[in-house]
Amino acid sequence: MRFALRRAREFVLAPLSASESARLAEPGIRLKVGIHRALPSGALQAGAWETAPDGTPLWRMTLRSPGAQGIRVEFHNFSVGTGKVWVEDGADFAGPYSGRGLYDDGHFWSGTIFSSSVTIEYQPASDASPASQVPFEIRTIAHEALTARGNRTPASLVAGGSRFVQASAPAAGTADPADYCHLDPNCYPDWQSTMKMVGQLTFEDAGDSYFCSGSLIGTRDNSFKPYLLTAGHCIHDEAAARSLEVYWAYQTASCGAPPPTSRDNGPKSTLGADLVASGTIGQGDYSLVLLKDVPSGVTFAGWDIADPPIGTPLVGIHHPVGSYKRISFGTRTADETADVEGSIAPANLYLEVTWDKGRTEPGSSGSAIFTSPGVIVGTLTYGPASPYLTACEISPSTDGYGRFSNTYQYLKDYLEDLPAAQVTAAQSDVQFSVLDHSSTPGNQSVQLTTQSKGQVTYRLRADAPWIVLSQTTGTVSAGSPAQVTISVDPAQLTQPDQYTSTVTILSGSAAPQFINVTANVRIDQSNVVASIAPNPVYESNGQYSFAVQLAETGGAATQLKALRINGTDYSQYIQSWFGTNEIGAGSTVTAPLQGSGAFPGGTQYFEFWGVDEGSGQPWYRTATVRFVPQQ
Repeated sequence: MRFALRRAREFVLAPLSASESARLAEPGIRLKVGIHRALPSGALQAGAWETAPDGTPLWRMTLRSPGAQGIRVEFHNFSVGTGKVWVEDGADFAGPYSGRGLYDDGHFWSGTIFSSSVTIEYQPASDASPASQVPFEIRTIAHEALTARGNRTPASLVAGGSRFVQASAPAAGTADPADYCHLDPNCYPDWQSTMKMVGQLTFEDAGDSYFCSGSLIGTRDNSFKPYLLTAGHCIHDEAAARSLEVYWAYQTASCGAPPPTSRDNGPKSTLGADLVASGTIGQGDYSLVLLKDVPSGVTFAGWDIADPPIGTPLVGIHHPVGSYKRISFGTRTADETADVEGSIAPANLYLEVTWDKGRTEPGSSGSAIFTSPGVIVGTLTYGPASPYLTACEISPSTDGYGRFSNTYQYLKDYLEDLPAAQVTAAQSDVQFSVLDHSSTPGNQSVQLTTQSKGQVTYRLRADAPWIVLSQTTGTVSAGSPAQVTISVDPAQLTQPDQYTSTVTILSGSAAPQFINVTANVRIDQSNVVASIAPNPVYESNGQYSFAVQLAETGGAATQLKALRINGTDYSQYIQSWFGTNEIGAGSTVTAPLQGSGAFPGGTQYFEFWGVDEGSGQPWYRTATVRFVPQQ
């Protein structure tokens, strides 16, 4: 944009496949807005170096994902020093990103660019040596594209009072995806100040992109620490929190004004956050994250640790179905235990709210319920679902909100802003190497310290299931450092890759501290499983029809070198029968075969020989199948 450069070379992904489209449309407890798409190895070779008119060297390439309404880029092994990387589409940009990225560990998601294509531009440091390869990897993008509405929870699932959050997203291009009975909070002057406390959340988790709602929440001493309160089923791990984008002013300009055209037109917090604490639906469904900052004009909500009496008027402000901000008016009604897609929400941990005006929908999850302007008493977990009715057609309509009286017990150190001493790690990074599913990749000991002379209690949280900690809590003082042993579970690391995550250190209300954990997994030894189906094979019209399948399950690419059937060498037919002699890591090759009188009845013996591509390790497998002649 600065230099009016020509269009960058483009790498175009295929349109969404049927399976990808089906995954995007899957209903669930959270509102899915997009899916992650893997780039093939070598995709960055489409990029090219060029020189700007002022002599600045630039590496640029464009990624296009047809049909996307927004794209985010996931960076790995990012290390550009004082260089800079932007992600842009000619009208908007995210970045610049420098050093080792947003969290100084080489891994992060870019901000969203609302386009079907983005250009990645890398400007190296002025003292950097010329290099053919860029100092980062892009393995995945997030393809944002809302799908058709209308997926309904089967009627059998709502029988008996059970409730399910129904998450089907709106049709692409729809002016307003939210249902017709929603209300504009700008039309209610008493609640206009509370609007400023509510934001729309987008984040990445488990291969998909999601929408939720949340509220900025204050501490008792008005410290203005940027804490965001939402639902635990929305953000429940550090990786999702680090991808968080919060849009604060996706709303109408005034009562009666036209709907906003984009959520990106108003202020938003700096990309990324840290998870402080979260609880499951069975624990009350809460999540507190620490944002990097809060833009001007956003205000902090207060809170009440007393449950409102039954019959109390309550108000919710939220973002239904990814739409702009709305308001709902209701009343607290009798407690009820609910089944939320298989997770039990106990009555004593949730407030039941029956709506008088307005409704909530998927995407409203995590939004606050207020007793009066700016006073939070709960966060939204679930609402009713019907196989036939829209949200506005369900009457009466009752939602479940996680009680703040319960949430407070887990968050009081932070919300009371109690004095706390920070606990830090002597080293910020630990690395492991795992070869061929080794059960002994080793342990690493990390020292924890504090400047406090008194004893400080700390808690440790492993932010990935493959990280193993020797303890999760302890005490430390300036004169008595603590030790924690970190190891990895190879059983959780099934594919060759570089796995990255964190160990979070929490101490009172102090800001979270982190130990970056990296596991480099290399698998040189394949595990090929040979099978024949059907088994037995029955002769039909004088022929035997069957398929020989070789599945690689170890995570290492290999080659099929030889094949014998009943001692006869058929190696020359490998290419024509299987279509290849290569078996990729984690992939399967199949040979559909037919024989006419070639085999006698009884058991047939198949033998396979191969060599692994990485290590040159040979392997041998057998399979048997019984042939049954036609009677």
